Amino acid sequence: MAGSLTLFAVLLLLGHSAAASECVKGTRNLAKGRWAIQRNTMSGGDASRAVDGNKSPYWSSNSCTHTKFTRNPWWRVDLGSTKCVAEVVVVNRIDSCCNRRLEGFTVHVGHSGNPAFNPSCGGPQSVSKQNDKGEIRVDCGGLRGQYVGISLKGNGKTLTLCEVEVYGESRGRKRGGYYGALTGTGLHPGDL
Repeated sequence: MAGSLTLFAVLLLLGHSAAASECVKGTRNLAKGRWAIQRNTMSGGDASRAVDGNKSPYWSSNSCTHTKFTRNPWWRVDLGSTKCVAEVVVVNRIDSCCNRRLEGFTVHVGHSGNPAFNPSCGGPQSVSKQNDKGEIRVDCGGLRGQYVGISLKGNGKTLTLCEVEVYGESRGRKRGGYYGALTGTGLHPGDL
């Protein structure tokens, strides 16, 4: 009897641990209209400009954020609750004066309001990956968190973002509860 109960407990734990949902890109921008903040602000480049839906990559369109030239500037958006993040799309300035300023930026996803304390999506990014609209796509592989942040390391840096879009959606289950755990055991959920 004790052996049967132990087997049941192990199978129950395996079933619950296998019931994680899959994170896919989805179509809804989770960041649009959400509350955003940055280390500091210069020239009216408020943090909210990166989540206003205006994807123009030009400063003259009033669509870009701008921090002061400082050490380790950062920006972050609060998604309101924990979300899975599959991809972050960053729109860089493409004005000839400033299109290299974002070189080496890092995207972070997690539960800390300080981006540096959260895991990063693939390490430092290159502006050479951007398309003709200034978009740089960063794969976050399903990291989960309430905050998505962007940071630049170094002295005398400024962070300018023309839009930040966050995509991720939990879908289905990879293996459902007891069914996944009991597969191949000869036991069936009805037997429990």
